[in-house]
Amino acid sequence: MAVALGALVLLVGVAVGAWWWMGRALFQPGTVEQTLAARGETLEVPPGQRADASEWQVAPGVRLHHMAVGEGRDVVVVHGGPGLPPAAPWRAAVLTGDTLRWHFYDQRGCGASSRPLTHAPTGGTWQAMREVEARLGLAAQLADLERIRRLLGRERLTLVGHSFGALVAALYAAEWPERVEALVLVAPAPLVTMPAGDGDLFTQVRARLDAEGQRALEVWMEHTFDLPARLKDDEARLAEHFAGFGPLYAQAMRRERPGARPPGSGAPGGFLSLGLYLSLGRHHDWSDWLRRVRAPTLVIHGAEDLQPRSATARVVQALPHARLVELAGSGHFPFEEQPGAFAATLRAFLAEVER
Repeated sequence: MAVALGALVLLVGVAVGAWWWMGRALFQPGTVEQTLAARGETLEVPPGQRADASEWQVAPGVRLHHMAVGEGRDVVVVHGGPGLPPAAPWRAAVLTGDTLRWHFYDQRGCGASSRPLTHAPTGGTWQAMREVEARLGLAAQLADLERIRRLLGRERLTLVGHSFGALVAALYAAEWPERVEALVLVAPAPLVTMPAGDGDLFTQVRARLDAEGQRALEVWMEHTFDLPARLKDDEARLAEHFAGFGPLYAQAMRRERPGARPPGSGAPGGFLSLGLYLSLGRHHDWSDWLRRVRAPTLVIHGAEDLQPRSATARVVQALPHARLVELAGSGHFPFEEQPGAFAATLRAFLAEVER
């Protein structure tokens, strides 16, 4: 179904209070390689894979669906959601295909990529939480991104992260600062610290829904954050549930901008979303950690995004080499809504980085 790629980016910012029984984030920045080693995993990828293949194997039993468009400098896109990959390459990517080779991949746990969990984990709630977070949370996603770098044979990556994917891209750039050449964050989820402050998406969506929509949102949120119950669901049921937020987001988007609608997405993830929420926890502050990012950073904000500019500005303030560009006539998806302006802005930034 057509679902906003960034529709769920800030779920935690509003509803995390329901997680009264879990305070700390399960993800700890700077520990990706140690976390993998404790599970008997490495960052190595099977040899002999082609960078232009439609599928990349990044770990035993984990294959990532991959789409490439264009020729030239490699650009790796980290999609948002969490767990909502684009159905097709962005319009702006096609426009810049003469000089850039865009790589779109479905993160593990969503789209056409492998889903490491299809049935409810065994054991008690805490054991299930740890299992889901370890297999699908931030450490696993950052490790996959590092494996992609190795598979592409690049010393340093040019990363473009959208919405929740912008947080993933920024955390990668802090985990391995020497491995990122340029960083572009599009409508970044303001989850540098938790709680997220006044930029949470639910507040913005609720304000634009009618009474029936507000009731539907409340029911959906209550169901989502009954985490012990959700950990007993299977992947298909979870994915169907998370997809249910899309129509509410689309209604709020049309209320703000009549005629606007989110672009299409691939199949949503289920356990992936839970794993990432567990990584975030109720409280964290990663602002000091993100100061490790060395790469020049462009942050793009759509002037008509439901996410306020102030929330995007907080992300800019957290990164040492970042600057903000606002695109008029665009919401949360400027690469689709204003592809020409987005392409021109990106080209100018990358040309500056190369000098």
